[in-house]
Amino acid sequence: MPHKDWTGLACRPPRTYSPGVALLTQGDRKTDVFILVSGLVKVVRTDREGRQRLLAFRGPGEIVGEMAAQCGGVRLASVWAMSKCKASTVSSEEFHRFVREHRLAYPLAVMASNRLREQTEVHEGAVHERLAMALLRLVEVSGGQTSFSLTREELAQHVGVGRKAVTKGLERLGPGLVKAGKSQIAVVGPEGLRDVIAGRDGA
Repeated sequence: MPHKDWTGLACRPPRTYSPGVALLTQGDRKTDVFILVSGLVKVVRTDREGRQRLLAFRGPGEIVGEMAAQCGGVRLASVWAMSKCKASTVSSEEFHRFVREHRLAYPLAVMASNRLREQTEVHEGAVHERLAMALLRLVEVSGGQTSFSLTREELAQHVGVGRKAVTKGLERLGPGLVKAGKSQIAVVGPEGLRDVIAGRDGA
């Protein structure tokens, strides 16, 4: 949402969440909306067989939980803090009123469309291209952060491949672009990742 809009919505004092803490839990019937003030979170869905899929990353200025607020249903996914986060909470009633008063129905529809496109694009192309897109997205949504608490298994869940394929994809990108530890990923060359994505788009 535009900065001037979401700051008007985030009128309550933000709450602080430590890394690894859930802001939202899949299956809950709560319909509050969270406005991220700082930090980075991941959106994770667990299917009926217990398999997890890392759907997306969200950063400062973004909202989460709006689907349950708009549809009045249960949470479709959990949202976990990847770093120390601050988020303000608004009730679904406040959210609906704010959307009506500021005529935000269309911007919200565009946001939903863009988020769906993100989830689709990260499953297209070669594995190293998918990883480049996912990691560049992390840099962008975090406001320029380049080091993330993220495992290869989580990257595999996000781009829709196996862990070994992620390892090979990271090796193909090379240490000049990405350095991956056991539970930490560092983006060394954002511009190089953009070149990888541009090469895919031009193929």
